[in-house]
Amino acid sequence: MQSPNDAFDPPELLPLDRLDQAVLDVTAKMKELQAIVTEQARRIEAMERQAADLERQHAIAEAKLAVETMHSAGLMAQASHILAVAIEANVPALSELVEENKAGGKSRLAQIYDGAFDAKAAELGIEDPARFREA
Repeated sequence: MQSPNDAFDPPELLPLDRLDQAVLDVTAKMKELQAIVTEQARRIEAMERQAADLERQHAIAEAKLAVETMHSAGLMAQASHILAVAIEANVPALSELVEENKAGGKSRLAQIYDGAFDAKAAELGIEDPARFREA
């Protein structure tokens, strides 16, 4: 009968050169994996910084949009009030501003708006502003 110790080769018969190579291979693989883990951690940190920056930019853009929307509402309220006052006062030139021009199909106010809209679009480098005007 074989003893449990008989199942193993005596130490003097182990192929030490193969064991040494296996240890070297495992060590190299561990270093390679550690480098990969380090690189992935660096990438994750960079992506987290980028995400935080994008969230900040988004918040700023939303705030600017809100301010512009409020500004637009204020201008619309002022224009509505001015028109109402002019109508009450029976200002004769008012009809020229709000009535549609038979030749162009737009009121003078609409023409003024379109001109300002197009000028701002040109200033911003936006081509064909009419496609945004009706949106």
